[in-house]
Amino acid sequence: MTMQWSAQAIQAREQAREEERRRLARELHDELGHALFGLRMHVMWLERRVADCNSTATAEIQERLSAMLDLVERSARTVDDIVTDLRPPALDQLGLMAALEWQAESFSRRSGLRCRFVGSGAVDELDMGRATAVFRMFQEILTNVERHAAASRVSVQVRRIDDRLTLRVCDNGRGLTPGGARRNGSHGLLGMRERALLLGGQLTVESAARGGTTVTASIPLANRRARSRPARRRAQS
Repeated sequence: MTMQWSAQAIQAREQAREEERRRLARELHDELGHALFGLRMHVMWLERRVADCNSTATAEIQERLSAMLDLVERSARTVDDIVTDLRPPALDQLGLMAALEWQAESFSRRSGLRCRFVGSGAVDELDMGRATAVFRMFQEILTNVERHAAASRVSVQVRRIDDRLTLRVCDNGRGLTPGGARRNGSHGLLGMRERALLLGGQLTVESAARGGTTVTASIPLANRRARSRPARRRAQS
């Protein structure tokens, strides 16, 4: 009973986090994003008006306005990046496999690391809550690679094997020593293992003798806990 309540508490916490991410993404897009768009329109209008004026100060004003417009556009791109990271549109619109591939490409552009992605198999049975948990796990794995692995190359493989989803991320970095695993990214590894266990799966971390680390997550496609509840209710009645 204690373990069941613990799993329910973890699940409730993760759901609350995702809802908070959705709320922040909506507010950033609707409020700050629209405000920056309006500011950009005003600055562009001023640029056109200044260009029509005959004044010795026109060149300086035009230069300042151009700098302001550049700052607004960079801020708007930053807001878009934050909104996308909080809740990637691909996850809602295209599904988990496309979202994982998008994340791998985004990671490669941001970090400069070569990242090869291979995905196979349909995972339509995966509900949105479980798909989101797998996506967050993948984000955390890539973050650990970028921060701690000192790698130059990453390989990602996502496969469906029977009724399970297997996510494997391999890097050619320096690997993990027992002490290093505790010091570097220990909270991230703990969080990933927690997510995997909550989904009824498991996560393993292995380092090769010559360096490099492989993180493998194996997750059931179906929510077995949810499927078992009606059976338990029928048995109790």
